[in-house]
Amino acid sequence: MDKKERIKNEIARLTELIKESESITEQMPGYLRKNQELALRTYKKKLAALELEYMKL
Repeated sequence: MDKKERIKNEIARLTELIKESESITEQMPGYLRKNQELALRTYKKKLAALELEYMKL
């Protein structure tokens, strides 16, 4: 598998993970929500970096 295809698969995986995390975050109690939102922001940053790298290829 070449690098471009691996990045594309990782983008798809992270996109699905972000969607699931957003729906789960809405159902969480407030005291747990901050940690989940931090993880969600981290996933979004990683996704943006992968999309940028994918466009460069």
